[in-house]
Amino acid sequence: KQEKPSLSVEKAAEIIKEIFGVHVDVQGSKAFDSYDDANFYVKEEKKDKGGREFVCKFHNGVESGNKDYIESQNAMMIHLAKDGFIVPYPQKSEQDQLYGMTILGTAKKPVKHAVRLLSFVDGCLLCDSKINPTILKKAGEYLGNLESSLDKFKDGKGLIRTHLWDLKNFEQVLSPQFVAPLKQEKDGKKLKLLMKSIELFRARVLPKAEKKLLRMGLVHGDFNDANIVLDQKQEQVYGVIDFGDSTHTWKVNDPSIAIAYIAVTLVKADSKDIVGFGTDMYKNIYSAMLCFMRGFHAKYQLQTDEMSVLLTLAACRIATSATMGWYSFSLDPTNAYLKYHAEPGWKALEIVLNIIDTDQEKFLEDLNITSKTPE
Repeated sequence: KQEKPSLSVEKAAEIIKEIFGVHVDVQGSKAFDSYDDANFYVKEEKKDKGGREFVCKFHNGVESGNKDYIESQNAMMIHLAKDGFIVPYPQKSEQDQLYGMTILGTAKKPVKHAVRLLSFVDGCLLCDSKINPTILKKAGEYLGNLESSLDKFKDGKGLIRTHLWDLKNFEQVLSPQFVAPLKQEKDGKKLKLLMKSIELFRARVLPKAEKKLLRMGLVHGDFNDANIVLDQKQEQVYGVIDFGDSTHTWKVNDPSIAIAYIAVTLVKADSKDIVGFGTDMYKNIYSAMLCFMRGFHAKYQLQTDEMSVLLTLAACRIATSATMGWYSFSLDPTNAYLKYHAEPGWKALEIVLNIIDTDQEKFLEDLNITSKTPE
């Protein structure tokens, strides 16, 4: 967070022209909200090739020093595009490279930041659309197909890394600075929810991981409603964006992360934006996660041990998002984006933990799929 680059649209436009030779329409461009990087929607001046659209990412100071990570992420997106997926595509710089470097900060404390220019995936985000069982099932199918394609990608050495948002590293959220804001809450409820998630992780997930019962591979790492792109009619999943959390980890993490954010989405959504569900939030979250997983399993089948930790890892992701969101918000109380997942996340976490306690076996039975057992 402290290595996040800070710059204006005007400054970003200067750097983009210098590195990529693209003349930016500053008035038509804007900054995106983000956690650790500085991201911009970039509109090219119309006199240049019809006004193409891009996303420009200025990586944080930590990731900028990891050349292998940036190159592997670029290569992975190119692989997915060649495999038929609509994803942000890396653009070449004036030096024929897929990223460039720039120096930001002050003269006394200059910091090098990697800069990438990516094609803009146009469409309607799921978070701006009506949520219904059909689109959730299609989103599950899309992620299942994406997993199969990622399994074929063999040039991801830079994605073997230690990453806080990787569920393998869930216990890192217990770092004193992250839990300090939770300890300041008078009722202690948020801290109790986090600790219950930690206990489940240690009791149910780590023993299977230690026995190597959870398959390893590349994952998208953040398949949520703000990164799922629908077509203009909002009837099909068109593409996926934001590969910043991609890493080599447990394959079960991707569907777990997806259903985690489905739960959060339903908690924060206006009732008019939820179609085909009832009024009981517990039942809605249960049914919505089930819809997604039925679609996912139709394209990519999890093994029995992976299925047994699916909901626990979903709870762990919600706990991570809520805890980190609360921590980041404590550092920047004016940033409403940081509360986007954090505030409703605690309610969603409580419900998912209740599902684990009372209905996990029923949930797996309702999937009505025989999971593959490890060979």
